Amino acid sequence: MALCVDPNMGVPGATTSCTRSLSCTEVVDVNPAPQGDQTVSEHAAGDGEFMPAQGDGAHKRLLTRRRSRKGSEDTIDDSCEKFPMWSAFVDFLFYGTILALQMVRWLRFGGVAIWLSLRLVAYALLLLPVFLRIGYNYFHDPRIRRRIRFGPKPRNFLAMYCPAEAEAAVKGQGPPVPVVFAVMGGAWIIGHRQWNAQLGMRMMDAGVIFVSVDYRNFPFARIPDMVEDLTHGFSWVVEHIGQYGGDIHNMIVMGQSAGAHLASLMLLQLSVSEARALSDGKPTLTPTLPIKEIKGFLGVSGPYDLVALEPHLDSRGLYSRILRHLCIDGDLAGCSPARIFDTPDWQARGSEAAEMLPPFLLFHGEVDKSVPSSSTTQFADKLREAGVPQVVTDVRTGMSHTDPIIEGPMRGQDIQVRLILSLLYGTDFQARVQALPRLLPMAPEFILNIAAKLVPF
Repeated sequence: MALCVDPNMGVPGATTSCTRSLSCTEVVDVNPAPQGDQTVSEHAAGDGEFMPAQGDGAHKRLLTRRRSRKGSEDTIDDSCEKFPMWSAFVDFLFYGTILALQMVRWLRFGGVAIWLSLRLVAYALLLLPVFLRIGYNYFHDPRIRRRIRFGPKPRNFLAMYCPAEAEAAVKGQGPPVPVVFAVMGGAWIIGHRQWNAQLGMRMMDAGVIFVSVDYRNFPFARIPDMVEDLTHGFSWVVEHIGQYGGDIHNMIVMGQSAGAHLASLMLLQLSVSEARALSDGKPTLTPTLPIKEIKGFLGVSGPYDLVALEPHLDSRGLYSRILRHLCIDGDLAGCSPARIFDTPDWQARGSEAAEMLPPFLLFHGEVDKSVPSSSTTQFADKLREAGVPQVVTDVRTGMSHTDPIIEGPMRGQDIQVRLILSLLYGTDFQARVQALPRLLPMAPEFILNIAAKLVPF
């Protein structure tokens, strides 16, 4: 399967800051579809760099061959395969250390930033027992396929949470199951696919495959690079999820915070690219799944307009120019989903592109300090004006930036799960929610109340 993206996939009208050509990567399927507890692990060699991939259990080999003028080469390295937890920890520590050293010169820590950093540390320490329990389950649950490589770049890995129903589908003992393509947040700087572990395990309880897709973070990449990574991941999932018992025709795309920004930007760019390709009689990126056949997009607490976010960060005493470092040539508008509709490329193909977009469900907490809820409501207005067929907003009273993602689930509240199931199952979702085993509180209420006061987001 050749994974080739139209060099003009992005929106060149926005000074091409978020327009990137994705290189052509050929994925070679060496063995048949996975059975039982087999794990897919993809190994990439490209551009002079080698990224070994680790996995657990027996392996279905997927090799990525990077095309170049010098020819192609398949490389396999089985080192650390038997130690997924240790290798993941070393990987996290390595990138975390480099990130901390490089971020000093970018963030220019002042008094406010130091104070918020101390609150974040206290918040993490207070909830550490819960985080450790989730981490332990993540590394010991045999249903989770960890560290599957989908592209040639660093951090091009995904984690796949496969319920028993998906295993039955692989064996021909049941129908394919719904799929969630999930992009976690992290302020474009500290995101990691493991942040979605609790939600992924809960979705397995609902009989849904949950795919948590990683991407390169700043300062190792900028927003166009992040969208490029997600596009690679999306194409990989569309082509391969059936091998894991997933139904691509019952799939949603979701993102949290920065992940909502990146995932929505990816969908908007893909819709323009698909409209152009169909008009020119060229193949689309994912011919087996047109964009309009995605069941929906769920955005949770997303910063969809970076231009509007900049003064908000200034008002909180934060270093807002970090946003300009995230964008090529500091072009905030070119990397803002809410402003894509003003570009010449969208205006040329906008009506066709808007009709191709799936339903949008945009959720936001009313008391979100990190990203004002107006980010969601204004983005929704832009989508409606552009002609997107179905746009729904849910601004929840009393909720903060992290409530639906962290504190809510720890209190036993299935906020995101309910939103996801409503997109996958429509009016039948209530029955699906009621059939779930009860989500028990993970920490005492007074601990969560203190954490809610400490959280800097």
